[in-house]
Amino acid sequence: MTYRTESDSLGTVQLPDGTLYGSNTARGVENFAGMGLPLSAYPDFMRAMALVKRAAAMANREVGALASDVADAIITACDEIAAGGHVEHFPTPLLEGSGGTSTNMNFNEVIANRAGQILGDRPGCYARVNPNDHVNCSQSTNDALPTAVKLACVLTEPSLTREIETLISALRVKADETRDMLRAGRTCMQAAQPMTWGQYFKGHASAMSRALSAVRAAVDALRTVPMGGTAIGTGLGASPAYRRAIAPALSEVFGMEISLAEDSFDAMHAADGFVRLSAELRNLSAVMAKLAADLVILGSDGASGLGELRLPPVQPGSSIMAGKVNPVIPMTVQQVWMRVHGHDAAIAIAAQSGQMEINHFEPLIALSLSEQMALITAAAKSFAARCIAGLEVDEDRSYLNLAQSFGVSTVFLKKLGYARVSAMAKRALSEGKPLADIAVEEGLLSDSDIRDVLRHAAVPAE
Repeated sequence: MTYRTESDSLGTVQLPDGTLYGSNTARGVENFAGMGLPLSAYPDFMRAMALVKRAAAMANREVGALASDVADAIITACDEIAAGGHVEHFPTPLLEGSGGTSTNMNFNEVIANRAGQILGDRPGCYARVNPNDHVNCSQSTNDALPTAVKLACVLTEPSLTREIETLISALRVKADETRDMLRAGRTCMQAAQPMTWGQYFKGHASAMSRALSAVRAAVDALRTVPMGGTAIGTGLGASPAYRRAIAPALSEVFGMEISLAEDSFDAMHAADGFVRLSAELRNLSAVMAKLAADLVILGSDGASGLGELRLPPVQPGSSIMAGKVNPVIPMTVQQVWMRVHGHDAAIAIAAQSGQMEINHFEPLIALSLSEQMALITAAAKSFAARCIAGLEVDEDRSYLNLAQSFGVSTVFLKKLGYARVSAMAKRALSEGKPLADIAVEEGLLSDSDIRDVLRHAAVPAE
């Protein structure tokens, strides 16, 4: 292998010939070794950052800050990266300790070297396209990085929405399939009142839809960005013409309306938008986990548990207990919520810990938001396809559990009063009989009437 030498303010660095990154990236990789996955592992962030750099080149070309041939070469390089090219040249860990400078410079160097190649230069020859002077023109890490983090979330949202909506649809289908099946509604893990399985699944679908709407609203708010603020919000180093041109350029390359913050100082240091999105992602995952936790209990085996649901058997559940099948998909969904909750705590701490005019901990915020959204998306896809779509209600077991429970007592309250129904419940307990049987023995209902009465109680006539 042959090498080239690059110089910076700290000395010289040896780099393999053909490598598109430069000395700043190499130092970052060495300094942050072991800090997790590289930038190339986060495709939506890669695309967002490349498109931010593309928009900056477009705006700089428009206002005359970059020569057309240089800007065009930068734009071509950015397009290649946005399309998934050159990923092997982005080794910087996303969780890096320079507030995003190593990340920004990794992009600047790769774009500069690739643009130089397009213009006929070799990597490391920055005379025509310089990482700082040209690719980073009118920018700072401090406005480019948070802009990319925000817009990466915007790019990720459609896939998350698609999988959550698929899960919601699966719940609504299941609600329709089971709309007439009776079950015991439970509070405090005790039977409470009759209800239908259709009502159960529909209620969870509604909760999930509401949580998704809140996530989408939080993502939508991230389309207001701090570009043009440069280092601390003053815009020093960027002309007024550039600041007028950058929002339209961003809107064009991202294919959506993107606006600049009214107060650039606010936009530079505040991370509350990230906190808000993280909180809504945590809530969405909690809604999913609440359903998952219920399914673990409701699907517990009929010999020792409730046995009202039969979850799809997706893999053997034990290395020693033959025939055992565990609710692995719902339990995974619960663990995703736990992980998302941990990331939410990290984001809250990072947002509060930012110092003075910027937040130095946006790399952690970027990593945490990316993993939150990826985990929820994957969990929703698995939950819908490998659990909800195939689960079955044991209608007989569900009805038996309801009919034998004290949950039927509320059916008789209006007619008999609390005191008499309590006495019936006490008799049922002492004699070891279902309350429904006591109602039949005392002449309140016939055996054939019980099911109709319970169904009417679950779905009262309007």
